[in-house]
Amino acid sequence: MAEAAQQQPHASPMATGIAAPSISDMGFNKPRRYDVEEEIHQKFWNPLYYYKALNQHRMRLNLPNPGQFEYLNKEIKTTMLTNFAIEGGRADLAKILSPNFQVMHSFQLGLPGGNPSAFEFAGVYADENTMMHGKMDTDFNLQARFNHALSKDLQLKVQSQLMTNDSQSMVQLEGEYTGSDYTANIKAINPSMVDGTGIYLANYLQSITPKLSVGAELLYQAPMPKVQETSISFAMRYQPSADRAWVAQTQGSNILTTSYWRKVSEKCEAGAELQMLNVPSQGRREASCSVGVKYDFAMSTFRAMADNFGKVSMLLEEKIAPGFSFLLSGELDHLKGENKFGIGINLES
Repeated sequence: MAEAAQQQPHASPMATGIAAPSISDMGFNKPRRYDVEEEIHQKFWNPLYYYKALNQHRMRLNLPNPGQFEYLNKEIKTTMLTNFAIEGGRADLAKILSPNFQVMHSFQLGLPGGNPSAFEFAGVYADENTMMHGKMDTDFNLQARFNHALSKDLQLKVQSQLMTNDSQSMVQLEGEYTGSDYTANIKAINPSMVDGTGIYLANYLQSITPKLSVGAELLYQAPMPKVQETSISFAMRYQPSADRAWVAQTQGSNILTTSYWRKVSEKCEAGAELQMLNVPSQGRREASCSVGVKYDFAMSTFRAMADNFGKVSMLLEEKIAPGFSFLLSGELDHLKGENKFGIGINLES
């Protein structure tokens, strides 16, 4: 029996019904799988990975657009009467010729300086994508603006002025891109392609949270071919609710400006602005503080402002009829003993 068993041949895998393993079963032709360490290594050195991750995080937050860098404290500018005060006599007559075009005549009397009177003629054209504005006075000083939206997010702006004094003539080229949660802007003032002189600015404003936005602005100026200066400014805006806003902004490394605006009621707005100047090389340390209030009556608007230098000013705009307003402005400087008074009318037809 033992000899018979030894003489019996071995059974093949096919005979026993067991198939031999193939190359694919042995794993030789399977795609190579990266291990965890190699995948992390590739992400660490790939800048696109961080860019995509940041965009995904921003999309989840759904942040609002922060607006323009130069209009961070827009509420303060409309509450204070710095840009609204008048001196002497002023009359603005506007005529709407079409839904897209209007002209304006401006008369001024009692102006300080050598020219006590002035006249300006202006024209404005605006549609959905383009805005053009130009004005000229009796001294043949010309100012013009042109804005055009190349797309929903990209705008091109041009400003220029030709003055009788050549040192005041300028041209400014500007491009602005408005993203979902950021705004980027570049400017070039009197640029020269020959010697590289001019003033160049670039700013960026980003929403960090729905209530907080931060930004920075880089300034490069070359008044002469071999003279260059650079400075950087930072800004922050915090708006916890629709009725209040905090703004802090630097101008280079020497000026700090902070402001607070509050909508007290539906008709009343108040604001305060603090500006500090520090120039160690010149031994200058100065600060100024201004507070202002704006109150809207049924047919009039009243603005008042006071600062730490003893200057008190006010402006009353009375809407006498639709399209017709009467303005009364006054300013008292208690420290210098000076005062200013202005009266004006606005007529639109």
